[in-house]
Amino acid sequence: MSGLTVSSADGVARVVFDRPDVLNALSPSVLTELVDACAEIARDDGIKVVRFEGSGNAFSAGADLPAFVALLGGPDAHSIADLGRRATNAIAELPQITIAGIRGHCVGGGLVLAAACDVRIAANDARFMIPELDAGIPLGWGGMAWVVRLVGESLAADLVLSCRPFGADEALQAGLISRVLPPGQLEDELRSFERSVVAKATKVLRVTKRQLLEIRSGTFDARSDAEALLEALKDPESMQQGMQYVAKRLRKP
Repeated sequence: MSGLTVSSADGVARVVFDRPDVLNALSPSVLTELVDACAEIARDDGIKVVRFEGSGNAFSAGADLPAFVALLGGPDAHSIADLGRRATNAIAELPQITIAGIRGHCVGGGLVLAAACDVRIAANDARFMIPELDAGIPLGWGGMAWVVRLVGESLAADLVLSCRPFGADEALQAGLISRVLPPGQLEDELRSFERSVVAKATKVLRVTKRQLLEIRSGTFDARSDAEALLEALKDPESMQQGMQYVAKRLRKP
């Protein structure tokens, strides 16, 4: 793949935006590869966690505007303009738990892709911005809905309209990210979180992801929780973990 590196091991898939010379800007070809990669990952039942990150010292500087402009005047203009939304949805709809590991620039479309993940963990050198209006274009890729969902309508409007940069501490306070670490500790924190998730039963992870997806789409019905519990009680892996958990608790003084 060109501009995107995908690997998997021990139940974790890593998707790396790999164009460090342009701060991992997202070209149409990278987004197309991302859609295809997510489709392949979704079919792999051995993967429990998918981590998205950028190569080098940035997550992503957002859309590669020159690369897009070169294609938006052609016969496939609408399809090209819709690529970012398709890539964002491909991440959002993955059945696995998704994590964005953020360092450095996380801008525009890059921020939207991170927002589509279930969890965002950042280094304290992360720098966020939604600069589309300053560039003369509206925020696309479904970005307004994703930002509003995470930080609320008032702050989302502020960030989109002002185009102002903000740091990791404000992102944490706003609810855009869940943890902030020194850059040297980010990788260890991500791996620790991944190991914790991978150790959990596949059935309960899939149920949890389904709940998140239904809540986001407004279709969640808590009455389905009873059926989910009964399904877990029939699942050997879930039951084994349950017995181990109880035994561990009983051993405690």
